[in-house]
This record gives sequence, C-alpha cells and structure tokens, in this order.
Amino acid sequence: MNAHSWMGRGMLSVAFALLFAACGGPLEYMAKGTPRAPDADAKIVAEVNSSTVLTTVSIEAEHLAPPDRLMPGATAYVVWARKDSSSQWQRIGSLAYNTDKRTGSLPTATVPLTSFELIVSAEQQNAPTSPSPHVVIQQKVAD
Repeated sequence: MNAHSWMGRGMLSVAFALLFAACGGPLEYMAKGTPRAPDADAKIVAEVNSSTVLTTVSIEAEHLAPPDRLMPGATAYVVWARKDSSSQWQRIGSLAYNTDKRTGSLPTATVPLTSFELIVSAEQQNAPTSPSPHVVIQQKVAD
C-alpha cells in the first residue's frame, strides 16, 4: 500500500468517526460545582431522542457537602430542568445522597426537551415546587 492510499484510508476513518459521533451517542458533560459548592464535580450523561423530543439524563456527583451545610434544614439535592431563562423549572428527580462518601446519583430521569438548562439545588424536601437559590451544579444540555 502506498503512502497516498494509506493517508486516504486514514482520513476516511476519521471522517466516519466524526460522522458517527455527530449522529448519535450520548452527550457527556463534566460539570464543576458553583461557588456555593466549589469542590463538587458531576458527570452528566444525556441521551437525546429528537424524534420523541425526550432526553434521558443520568448524574453522578462527588465531593458534595451534606445539604444542610449549604442551606439550614436542607435534606436533599433536587435536579431541575427548563428550556430557557423565561421558562419555569421542572423537577426531574432527586440525587440519592451518600453521606459517608459525599456522593450523589440520579441513575435515570426523563426530560421532555432536547436542549435545556439543568441545575442541582439543596432543598428542605425531595419534592419542592421550585428550586432554592442554593444551586450546586449547573449545566446547559444541548443536542
């Protein structure tokens, strides 16, 4: 095989890899904590289904302080989504918080959008009607 043929095949492989990555697969984000929780880190995986206008989200967070350290009386971390800043927040779930490891996880949640803002906030209960200002993680999810 000559060098020109090898380079052509290599470029073709790269083109297919880029095309495959652009056409599918989950979106992955490594989100850093907000100034309220600067040590927090979260891996957010979003599986967008444009045909049904739904996104499946999973979150693995670490280095999370106990919620009551961020807000007196807080007992939970709640996950929220909204289309944009003029939309209402929708509660999509709560992180299962491990006090000993200081981790939180949301194995799966469904968001009825394909592009949205996502936040995690400290809350006094698992099912509040709107988020507190005590946001520890924020991420824009876009297909």
